[in-house]
Amino acid sequence: MGARILRIELRRSVALGAAALIAAVGVFVLFASNPPYGFWMELVIFQRDILQLTWPLALAAGAWQGIRERRSRIEELLATTPRPRWQRVLPIATAMAIAAVAAYLVMLAGAAAHLRHLDGYFSLGAIPLIALGALAMVGAIWLGLAIGRLLPSPLTAPMLAVIGFFSLAVSPMIVAQDSRDPGTFLLFPYLQGPRDGGFALQMLSARANLSQALWFAAVAATGLALFATSRPSTRVAAVLPLLLGAAVAVPAMPSTLSVAWIQDRRATEVVCTDDEPEVCITRLHSHALDQVRGPARQALAVLAAKLPPAPTRVVVQTADKGPEDPQPRDTLAVRISFFEDGVEYTSEDLLFLMLIGAGVPPCANLMGTREKPETEYLAARLVVAAWLLDRDLAAAQGRDEGPEGPEGPLAREALTAVRGLAADEQRARVTAFRDAERTCAEGDRLDMLTGAAR
Repeated sequence: MGARILRIELRRSVALGAAALIAAVGVFVLFASNPPYGFWMELVIFQRDILQLTWPLALAAGAWQGIRERRSRIEELLATTPRPRWQRVLPIATAMAIAAVAAYLVMLAGAAAHLRHLDGYFSLGAIPLIALGALAMVGAIWLGLAIGRLLPSPLTAPMLAVIGFFSLAVSPMIVAQDSRDPGTFLLFPYLQGPRDGGFALQMLSARANLSQALWFAAVAATGLALFATSRPSTRVAAVLPLLLGAAVAVPAMPSTLSVAWIQDRRATEVVCTDDEPEVCITRLHSHALDQVRGPARQALAVLAAKLPPAPTRVVVQTADKGPEDPQPRDTLAVRISFFEDGVEYTSEDLLFLMLIGAGVPPCANLMGTREKPETEYLAARLVVAAWLLDRDLAAAQGRDEGPEGPEGPLAREALTAVRGLAADEQRARVTAFRDAERTCAEGDRLDMLTGAAR
């Protein structure tokens, strides 16, 4: 097969048109069906998920190309040529495979514009997901070529598109057992993401990737073999790759999809600035390191001036996503969830968030009980941040009005009470508050600051 023949097939076949159509449909769905994606892994998984739409389109495109000889009425003419059939069909099969892979990659590149952070963390676990998605598309194209040749009717392509979409929509309900998602779901070309929604922190296990690769390769090999065979007797042998692939891949698949998804430990690793004072953040959010560097160092300076001894480094975590181990006293551990929310915060907003609770993460044992709600505890943490910044609550938070929520009035009242004390007494009470937060000691934090019995 020469490059010239391949170029001719790319021009004269439906390869380029099919690639453009599939890519356009995929990009539209990825944009329209979801808000901007927070992370690359989330986009990659959703692209695999919409294969339930793009895979039947690829199947139909292959079938339409597969009936070209019948449409052109040259079947008998080509059958008289001395060249083996597999040599004649290899260029068109290659051209259609290139179109399928190109459509999948163009789809990903186009949907990348829908990412919140194009320079964000790209997980190594995303690479096999992309490769397997492209392989599944190749399998659809080649299987469509085979079906189109075996059923050379103009109705074959549209019928395959409808049947393929309906089958992918209904089959999971048939395969599912006891409301669980079995590992055999990996036989389908599309991929369901982690049920807990932790797209950015998880990846598919090597076992799941390898079993899927084997299965998709078997489907593609069977499709190509059926398209290339010229005798009915050899078509039976062409199905052997599919049977062998199923016999090996199905037992190798994880028992459930939840087992197939494993933690991406590299995503939770901490990366830090090269200069001092050191500011660190999880690799998953390393794109925000420049954004938090300035406010983090300003927070260290404020603590050093008003509440010594102060930490000398900052570790920025996302709420409930970062390391849960207690941080040493020389570390300001900050938990911020705005990265997932898609909210743009100013430097003043970040500074205030870093100083809430004197820079100590909230204590789970004080976050509210039936007898005592968490409102007072949160109000006390706001008071300390405003005291450190020497501002009222509205100015500290960069708002025209005070903090939202029921803790706002309590915080304003408590801040006024604290500032009515002598300077040394203010510092002593805030220091006691910080020490209690570090150990998560029981006690009324608002009472600790104001001295008023509650």
